[in-house]
Amino acid sequence: MERRSEAHRSEAMGERLLSRLPQPANLAAYRQEVASLLAKNEKQLGRNKWIVVRMWVFVVLVSAPFLWMAGTHFNTSQGNWFLGLTCFWVLLGAIEVAKYVARQGRVELLKEIKQTQLQVLELHALLTQGGAPIASK
Repeated sequence: MERRSEAHRSEAMGERLLSRLPQPANLAAYRQEVASLLAKNEKQLGRNKWIVVRMWVFVVLVSAPFLWMAGTHFNTSQGNWFLGLTCFWVLLGAIEVAKYVARQGRVELLKEIKQTQLQVLELHALLTQGGAPIASK
């Protein structure tokens, strides 16, 4: 019973995805839509880079005194506390960098997929117009 509903969900999702594919007839509008989507993603990625750079500046400014305090109180619980805080801030900064790298990879992958999709649609439109490409020898 559960497998049938899972298969039905995947079929329904596949149908929804296929229904959203652009048609060659409205290729120019789709090209504009893709360009605006990619520009929006690039702008968001630039904002994320700005946030990550500021975050690392903050981490360095906070961690340097904590490391100094941890070094001066090496054998006390205060030193361990400052060292723990330093590790926390560096880990938080590293997580932000990893999130940025993942977003950047997603944007680059989306760009490649959309460019390939546009090329396929252009070829499909060319073939439906009767202008079959000349085969080279």
